[in-house]
Formats: sequence, structure tokens, C-alpha cells
Amino acid sequence: MTTDELLIVEKKARVAIITLNRGAARNALSSAMLSQLDDALRDCEEDQETRVVIITGERDFCAGADLRELGRMTPAQAKEFSLLGQAVFRRIEALSKVVIAVIAGNALGGGCELALACDIRLAGENARLGLPEVNLGLIPGFGGTQRLSALVGPGWAKELIFTGRIIDAREAAAIGMVSSVVGDRNLPEQAAKLAAQLARKSPVAHAAVKKLLLETARLDEGLKLEVSAFHKCFDSEDRKEGIAAFLEKRQPVF
Repeated sequence: MTTDELLIVEKKARVAIITLNRGAARNALSSAMLSQLDDALRDCEEDQETRVVIITGERDFCAGADLRELGRMTPAQAKEFSLLGQAVFRRIEALSKVVIAVIAGNALGGGCELALACDIRLAGENARLGLPEVNLGLIPGFGGTQRLSALVGPGWAKELIFTGRIIDAREAAAIGMVSSVVGDRNLPEQAAKLAAQLARKSPVAHAAVKKLLLETARLDEGLKLEVSAFHKCFDSEDRKEGIAAFLEKRQPVF
């Protein structure tokens, strides 16, 4: 096991468990955390013993991007932040190993986008998922506009992104946003069982399937358009009001 202030990485029986470790910030994704997650994924790719990767968090999976950091950024810096998040989540998709998101608590904004980039999403019964960026005068900027639509269809994607509505695990399962829902207490055990089952399968076959599905998805052009739109939204008065209202714990006035 390796531990630092932002991530805990444990490898056992061909499974690597990456635990987001910013509990005080509800595991909000900072630039530093994204960079460390990228490093951890690179290590998992190079490790021949690792066949399955679990991404999870204590109490909350991930509450989203770090808005305090985002609020200090210029539009140009925000664009680079969006590109960083897209690159890290693209690495998850391109990883030759199966990646499971184990979702306890909140998976919101960038945290929901992180889960969407994984191959399989296993949610606890009290999990909450959503893309509430519209309340900040923003749009999802880490690939959420592309991946949610591909996963649940454009109708559900539009409704969830337009309203910023946060849904519970059962509704997420009903629309295909998560693979299955289990009791919160059983979540670690069920995740371990699934990972062990997958680790016994052919790694060559897993890598081939992931590559084929990634090729047919053709996300690259959509991601370019998303980051351009995210940059445009960030350079607006709505974004300034949205983030200020969030940090001041009041309703935004757009």
C-alpha cells in the first residue's frame, strides 16, 4: 500500500484499489489530485500483475471539481483544468484493465464524470449522482456531456444536465447510469467479489474489448467541442455568479 494526502493505492490479488483521500473536501478533484490519479493509472497500466482497478472514496465517492480552486482560475486556466480532467478520464477508458467505480455517497459534477469514465459502476443504496454544473453557470467539462448521453441516451442526458437534478442510486440504475445497486454495508464486499471474478478472466480479451469499444465511441471530437463550450461558459458573468453563490451558500441570480 502507498499513501499520500490525496490518494491511497492498495494492490492485492491482481486488483488495484485507488481510494480518493480528501475527505475534508468530500474528495473534490483538484489539479493535484487529478495529476496523482493520472500517475496511479499509469502505474496500474504498467503493472503486469494488475488486472482490475477499483476507484472509490471514503464516505463520498467524489463531490466534484474543487470549486475553491476553480473560482481562482482565469478562463484560460479553467480551459487547461478541463483538458487535464478530460485527459485523465480518457486514460481510464484507454486503460487495458477493467476499471470499476465503487460509488458510496455523492458522485456529483466531476465526480459523476469520473464514474462515467469507468467501465462498470457499482453504487451503494444511498449513493447520489448528478451533473449540477448548470447551477454554477457552467457545463460538465470532464467529458460528461459525451459519456452520459452515450450511456443513457440523449433524452435523459438533456434532462439531467439541463436541470442539474441529482438522482438516487435506484433511479440511476433504472436509466442505466449505474450497473447495479447494493446495500451500503455490502458495497466493499460486493466490489471485491466482482473484481475477483473479473481478475480471473482473460486480460487479453478485456484489453481487446475496451479498445474496440473506445474506437467505435469516437469521443475525441465531442470532447474538443465540450472543452471549448466549457471555456466559453467559464468566461461569463453567469459562471462568476454561480460559483460565488455556491461558496456563499445562497441561490444564484442569473
